[in-house]
Amino acid sequence: MPMRPVAPAMGRLAQSVRMEAEAPAQAPAAAPAVEKPAAAPEVVMSQALPFLVRRASLGPVGKYVGDVGFDPVGWTEIFPIEWLREAEIKHSRVAMLAFLGFVFTDFYHLPGFDYTTLEAHDATVASGAMSQLLLWIGLLEVISTISIDQMLRGSGREPGDFGFDPIGFGSDPVKLKELQMKELANGRLAMFAFGGVVTQSVLTGNSFPYLFGDAETFGSGGNFAWNVVVTASMP
Repeated sequence: MPMRPVAPAMGRLAQSVRMEAEAPAQAPAAAPAVEKPAAAPEVVMSQALPFLVRRASLGPVGKYVGDVGFDPVGWTEIFPIEWLREAEIKHSRVAMLAFLGFVFTDFYHLPGFDYTTLEAHDATVASGAMSQLLLWIGLLEVISTISIDQMLRGSGREPGDFGFDPIGFGSDPVKLKELQMKELANGRLAMFAFGGVVTQSVLTGNSFPYLFGDAETFGSGGNFAWNVVVTASMP
């Protein structure tokens, strides 16, 4: 039986041993890193409603003047907060003017327009003046929509800012924040006040101060259903 050559096999074995000896020592495998549990996000409660958690969609605390974390329904999760703030400021300004105008017209009437504030709406609709108001106010709304669209696209414009400051009240940034807070606070109050004054005017049928009673002699009762006392007729 033929013998296999031993020398080549021994040579290959010696070469393999030499290569393993010359190879750099490998570092031991590092232990897998243990991931630390993520810290729970800080819970911020609403300033206006302390029993509710402040919604993240309201943005950082203090981003807007007058922000007290009030959004119990979650409108900021549906609509952009910039658009909602724009609407709030616009309605605040309109309500402040509307409340003043509603009371003022009970004391002064334009010549040839002898109507109470409560009667003025129907009178202006009948004369066509209300259509003129709708046209011009609608035109202003279209123009303002351009600014709002640019704001929502990231122009950097602040909600409600139309650059109107002819006297320079907002030249001081600190003073500007104070004035913005006053405008917003009075505007929010005016929205409630205007709704209340219109409701009270309709209910009583009287002019300022829109209280129950005779419109000419305050407190005398007046011929209203809530002031009439029904007495049983004697036989």
